[in-house]
Amino acid sequence: MLTLRDYRPEDLPTLHEINESCYPGVGTETYERLGEIIDESVVALVAEVDGEIAGFCLVLEPDADYDSVNFIWFNDRYDDHVYLDRVAIAGRFHRQGIGRAMYAEVERLLAERCATAKWLSLEVNLEPRNEQSLGFHDALGFREVGQMQTDYGAYVSLMTKPINAV
Repeated sequence: MLTLRDYRPEDLPTLHEINESCYPGVGTETYERLGEIIDESVVALVAEVDGEIAGFCLVLEPDADYDSVNFIWFNDRYDDHVYLDRVAIAGRFHRQGIGRAMYAEVERLLAERCATAKWLSLEVNLEPRNEQSLGFHDALGFREVGQMQTDYGAYVSLMTKPINAV
């Protein structure tokens, strides 16, 4: 059974392991840096399947202390967005609807925690190409608003989706 809940500090070792196993779909981070990003997150959501951590996602507000070039790109262009920094799901839990469920819960939580935000922003790798993620985000209503070569070697599609519509 799938359960979605807020992050707890004791989750960090497992989340770091999952994060690193999902590279290059998500950026690699040191254990300490991942903990700092989680601490900056307005939403740090953990997915469990039958009590086992299966994945997580992190969302940051524009005023977060975060130096990602992608985050900065959105901050330079949008003052009314929240940034979905990463979604990572352990390989054996892929294709079970966990990502879709997490995104739905993120939008519900953002309506409570960031009610004035108008855009959910994120990036997906074009090089190396992440075809599965591109198709997933297209199906969820995300649209490309730019492309960029990053300082970490990826070429990305910068995407947004309207949220908190009145």
